[in-house]
Amino acid sequence: MNTLRNQTAFGYPANLAPLSAVEIEAYARRIRAEAIANMIYNAWTALKGLVARYQAYLADRRAMAELESLDDQMLRDIGLSRSQIPAAVAGLIDRAPVPAAVNENAASKVTRLVPREAA
Repeated sequence: MNTLRNQTAFGYPANLAPLSAVEIEAYARRIRAEAIANMIYNAWTALKGLVARYQAYLADRRAMAELESLDDQMLRDIGLSRSQIPAAVAGLIDRAPVPAAVNENAASKVTRLVPREAA
């Protein structure tokens, strides 16, 4: 935060005449340090974004290679054709969820696990 005396609402000194050269130099050094810190922070943030995008790209390439290694029967089993592989990797294929098999007898059976010492 700027702490230069006689500041206006815009952050600039209202009157530079009463300031000494030492005060002006300290103010300039502080502003320069803040600008350098902002540049380093912005560069670091941009680099992290690039790394994340590159990792996502590599994951997509691995998924494409994995799907392309499957034969046509396996692709048909999962509901894809060869021409749909890029769209599937990009997440553009919207498939309806498959309902889970319901077993009424399984809900009524409870398996209790008892330690061997207690049995």
